[in-house]
Amino acid sequence: MKVTQDVRDYAAKQGMDEQAALAAGMAEKAEEFKQAGAGAMENQQEQIISAQETFGNYDLTRALELLHLFPYETWNIPFHTIAPSEALTINLRRAERQITTGSNEWDQRLLMELVFLEALDHHNLRMWQEKQLDAGAAPFRGKIDFAFTPYQARFKTPFVVVAEAKKEDFEQGWGQCLIAMKAAQMINEQTGYQRELFGVVSTGRIWEFGKYTPDNRFFRSEPYTLGQPEIILGILDVIFIACEQK
Repeated sequence: MKVTQDVRDYAAKQGMDEQAALAAGMAEKAEEFKQAGAGAMENQQEQIISAQETFGNYDLTRALELLHLFPYETWNIPFHTIAPSEALTINLRRAERQITTGSNEWDQRLLMELVFLEALDHHNLRMWQEKQLDAGAAPFRGKIDFAFTPYQARFKTPFVVVAEAKKEDFEQGWGQCLIAMKAAQMINEQTGYQRELFGVVSTGRIWEFGKYTPDNRFFRSEPYTLGQPEIILGILDVIFIACEQK
């Protein structure tokens, strides 16, 4: 094998003969190629994982960073209380007897569904559950627990409210909900609608409300409890009225 001047210089520097220097140099190059290949593979894997991300991969911090919304703003919602019907009071009491604290999200959704159905009374909106939203790129795709549209036969734009049921983790819930709100906004714009989106994150017993505007601002309310049904119904009424006016 031909020994180049570079190998001779390397051998002299390392204090070894030329053949040993050649073998050592080849080993070093092999390791460099190995490391470069591992780095390329790692980058490729990261790209694949990123392309597969959905709403559920985001907590609030990541969502705020991605959408350039930090810091978000406090939403002080002006509302009038609305007394719950006797039927809602009875059904909530029955449901709470069957749901234990910290139970799964499906149980939490039952309480949300009962409240939503009452709040929808006298509003021309439709509630949908377990629907896919896909704005065409990750992470703006995934399944949403609740979505609201004008009252119509098919699940289509404009989307006006999205809601997530979470056991306890509101930071995860809002991250997921906020990315879903952005996805809904993107889909609305693709079909000619430009409007603010409303969001709800709830454990069933604790409720928070949000608003995402076309000029990229996010507002988040303080939490309210199911022990204040007249407040929750009043806030939902404000949101539903705004949805119908746009």
